[in-house]
Amino acid sequence: MNWIEFIKTNWQYIVPVIGFLGAVFMYVAHDRKLKNLQIKQLKEEQDKKKQADIKCNAYRSKSNSIVKIVNAGPADASNVRVEILDQDKLEGLIFFHGKWGPYDLINAANSVEERIALCEGHDEFIKLKIVWDDDFSKNRETILNVQLS
Repeated sequence: MNWIEFIKTNWQYIVPVIGFLGAVFMYVAHDRKLKNLQIKQLKEEQDKKKQADIKCNAYRSKSNSIVKIVNAGPADASNVRVEILDQDKLEGLIFFHGKWGPYDLINAANSVEERIALCEGHDEFIKLKIVWDDDFSKNRETILNVQLS
């Protein structure tokens, strides 16, 4: 008996077997992709828990503006360095401290504050470059444009 005759006589058994094997293959391939996706999501979650998230805002207090540097992330930020970009070009602002930081530690959900005296015709924004270390990485940085109230 040759292959062609075998297929002709037994096609009703061969087609379901091929369908079953295809379904098993698809299940295994999909399961592998799903496991890889779950592993990736779990790693991303763990990485986020190790990251500090530095944000900045300002509020007014009499003729001063208080710039609040906040750690909004779940991890502590250490060795926080703040650079005021283009400080020599800013007008109408008097910085109580010429250099901000470095701060040894800003705990999760905590903040530090710096005070700026505002003069008539002051610039509306200051640009800050903030660099910090956390459990995720060293020398993470962000550049923030803070509106002075």
